[in-house]
Amino acid sequence: MRFSRLAILCLGIGAVVGCRASDVSDPTLPAIGGVRFINAVADTGAVDIRMIDQVEFSAVGNAMTFRTGTEHQPTEAKARHLRVFPTSTNPAITSNYLLDTTITITANSRQTLLLVGSARTKSTLKFVVINDNPTTPAAGQIGVRVVNASSGAINGYVVADTTVAIADPATAANVGAIGASAYVLRPMGSAALRVTDVGSTKVNVSAPGPVAAAPLSGELPAAGVNSEKTVFSVYYFPRSVAGSTAPQSAAFLVPGLVWFVDHNPADK
Repeated sequence: MRFSRLAILCLGIGAVVGCRASDVSDPTLPAIGGVRFINAVADTGAVDIRMIDQVEFSAVGNAMTFRTGTEHQPTEAKARHLRVFPTSTNPAITSNYLLDTTITITANSRQTLLLVGSARTKSTLKFVVINDNPTTPAAGQIGVRVVNASSGAINGYVVADTTVAIADPATAANVGAIGASAYVLRPMGSAALRVTDVGSTKVNVSAPGPVAAAPLSGELPAAGVNSEKTVFSVYYFPRSVAGSTAPQSAAFLVPGLVWFVDHNPADK
């Protein structure tokens, strides 16, 4: 019995001594960037987006339908191998992936990877990289820009609410297809976006910005047009392609706007 106890003790000591520094995981983080996915493909159903070169520090998009997006996710900054799959549990379907590409992620930066093109013509599918690095607004202000995910140029008018008549000059004038305007600052409180085609006074779509609930005691403020230092990108999308597997409800039979947060008031 005494021998057994000594043997166990020696084995334990040996295990500790044998654990060299090279056997311990390096706690140093890699260079990181923030990645957000947004689906602007108007003629297909839900897709999954995967970085297939590694599991850790890899942004993911699950069951993303047309006009939806993720939050910015911490992602290792380097050339990353991505694939876009139809959302399904059937390997026969997911094996026919829609896009295989490599995108370089920038360290210490936020980026949107905007999926554009047509699933019916797979060769047109691609990611467009949009940088999401606004200057933090001053106290009492918010920031807004317009991103055009359609195929024609647009004018964007940032107004107090959706009932306000538009007037030139546009807040974001002549924003080209798959392009982004500069950020514009305005007082916090309320904001809406109204969009026309360039050369037209007909409003295609209007949408108010999200209003944040008042934070409870001890909580950080949430993003909203009424929360100072919030910054938004408002994406303008075309209608979904008729007869496709993209959503066909009433809201998708006309152009649409979605407010995405680029900078949260609680961000450093």
